Amino acid sequence: MLGSVGFFIGALWWGSLTTIGFVVVPLLFVWVSPKALAGLVAGHLFEWASWVSLLAPVLLWVLARVLNPLSPHGPQERDWGWALGSPGPSRESAGGGELESAHESVISRHWRLSLWGLGGSAALALGMLTVVIPHITLGLERATWHSVGTLTYALMWILASVLLLKSRRFWS
Repeated sequence: MLGSVGFFIGALWWGSLTTIGFVVVPLLFVWVSPKALAGLVAGHLFEWASWVSLLAPVLLWVLARVLNPLSPHGPQERDWGWALGSPGPSRESAGGGELESAHESVISRHWRLSLWGLGGSAALALGMLTVVIPHITLGLERATWHSVGTLTYALMWILASVLLLKSRRFWS
């Protein structure tokens, strides 16, 4: 049951990016006048979505490290040493031969790809919060920063989509 929490966090993350970026903000510019007010509200919504995109990957990473049997630190090895920088217990000492080693290799590759996706999305969200949104708010080269913001948001959405699709198998 707790593994389902990870899927729902991913769904909230993807759903918030999808709803804000592809539904709510475009409708703001259609229905709200003056456009400056729509832009102000859209900026706050993108800021909120960026916070979700920063916090959701962190929560998913912690949850996967603690609960997921496919992670290198699965439920049978629940210690909090990883939080302090310790690599945790080794699975090699358990034995199991070549088949287990091949399975471990697939798990490790899956874990590394997911970790890069989560870290990349968190980095993009942090960049959006600390660089892109302040530049747009200050009005500095607004067209350029809107383009950078659009690209950053699209990349966050793509990473959230890929990780949500992959997580169906990961959290089950």
